Amino acid sequence: NVTSLDEEIDFDNLPYWDVVIIGAGPAGLAASLTTAHRGLTTLVIEAKGKPGGQPQFLYAEKRIVDIPGFPDGITGEEISSRVFRQAVDARVQFRFNEELVELEETDQVEKEDALKRIVTTEGSYLCRKVIIAIGPLHYPRKISVLDELESNKVFYKIPKIGDYEGNQVAVVGGGDSALDAAVMALERNARVDVLIRKPQAAGKAETQQRIIQSGGHIRTSTEIVAAEYANDGIALTLSSQDRLHCDLVIVQIGFLAARETFERLQLRMNDDGSIAVDPYYETNRRGVFEIGRASCRERV
Repeated sequence: NVTSLDEEIDFDNLPYWDVVIIGAGPAGLAASLTTAHRGLTTLVIEAKGKPGGQPQFLYAEKRIVDIPGFPDGITGEEISSRVFRQAVDARVQFRFNEELVELEETDQVEKEDALKRIVTTEGSYLCRKVIIAIGPLHYPRKISVLDELESNKVFYKIPKIGDYEGNQVAVVGGGDSALDAAVMALERNARVDVLIRKPQAAGKAETQQRIIQSGGHIRTSTEIVAAEYANDGIALTLSSQDRLHCDLVIVQIGFLAARETFERLQLRMNDDGSIAVDPYYETNRRGVFEIGRASCRERV
């Protein structure tokens, strides 16, 4: 049963929170709805300036078609906005532009739970339970030869649709995110080359076919070995020794695990960089849970 939080709660002067959630992405927002609807005071801490996680920051304008309840699809920005509004209506509280620094144990006990102290870049919060929902994949992999340009024409997330209308676009990567980015650009009359390091793309075959049918070019076994400014664009030297001139480059080659953050929090890690959790998603630290792609069910 849904239990609404008392409208008279003074959140600014709570002695402690029932739950603190780290991360306002899809998993964190969904968790906050669950806890707030069970009558638990809930605080969500987010390092970025707005909620939404990957759907908001990586493909805000991409139409997502596999979310239940939206048969015509919904953009990353729209689904993020809707879930955030739902959380706010449930009286979930948010702190943006705050990064997690430390997770400390205390001797204080409330409702049979030893309180934790969450230390952030902006302050600290006492709570009974902690849910980590930041995932391991919040550092996009980068390409050094492109980074050296320090160009605003190199994107590690999907740019706004208007940024590539009619332009020459190079998309780097062979997964679904890269192929989807290529399709979006082609739909806006861009001229697109997809550069894939491996002998074949890892993304959906039907998406590859759409790219080819729309006039895009897929270059496999191809890497960028050099990049330089050329007029108002960027000239790429490829491993085939071909030169490709483009107006902008979209890089979608995956993400790096935030292993150092998890190790600093003294959370047990699996060999693949995920956090080890038990069947109830509790980590090796009692009262600290992890949800999302960072976890792997394993007895801790």
